[in-house]
Amino acid sequence: MKSVARGLIQGGVLFTVLCVALHAPAAAESVYTIDPARSEFAVQLFKTGVGSALAHDHVVRATTFTGQVRIDLAAPTSGSISVEVQTNSLIVDEVAARQKYGLASQLSEKDRQQIQETMRSPSQLDVVHHPVMKFSSTKIEPQQAGRYTVTGNLTIRGVTQVVTFSAQVERHENALHITGAFRFTQSSFGYTPYSALFGAVRNQDEVLLHFDVLAVP
Repeated sequence: MKSVARGLIQGGVLFTVLCVALHAPAAAESVYTIDPARSEFAVQLFKTGVGSALAHDHVVRATTFTGQVRIDLAAPTSGSISVEVQTNSLIVDEVAARQKYGLASQLSEKDRQQIQETMRSPSQLDVVHHPVMKFSSTKIEPQQAGRYTVTGNLTIRGVTQVVTFSAQVERHENALHITGAFRFTQSSFGYTPYSALFGAVRNQDEVLLHFDVLAVP
């Protein structure tokens, strides 16, 4: 009888341990919101063509955007990143932005406004019919300490393409500081880069997107 009782007790302990293990909470995923006041998304466009000496490189900065990061840095593969940018909020060639990205020359306000109108036009970003551009991650893979490879869907002008890029993630007290850059082509999203003078002056198809994000709990 004692051996039977001992077996029942041991079986009960094992059952309790299994129940605790099965019902234990998953990895401690945290939710962070991107702080627009302390974050930046900017795209550099580069001139090309035989008349490029008459043209300018450009930088476009997003001023209205939202985003969220859901991640447990100890188990990042189950995490996610999502961002939405209002295309009508994109600003071209601000003085401070041009200086920050190493563009020494400055444009007149008239030229800047013309470039901005062209960027927003139906032949380019068509902001009236496509008011939002979006990114949603599908995979986050840890690399070296603090560096991650992120894969996800980037949507511009209603066209979605898969992009992969490297991101550096650092903890700042309770917040996350996420930085990086990646390239993509404008034509892959269904529009032709701006050109003038029969193509003698034009923008390169490939652009460079920079992100510098502070995400807070």
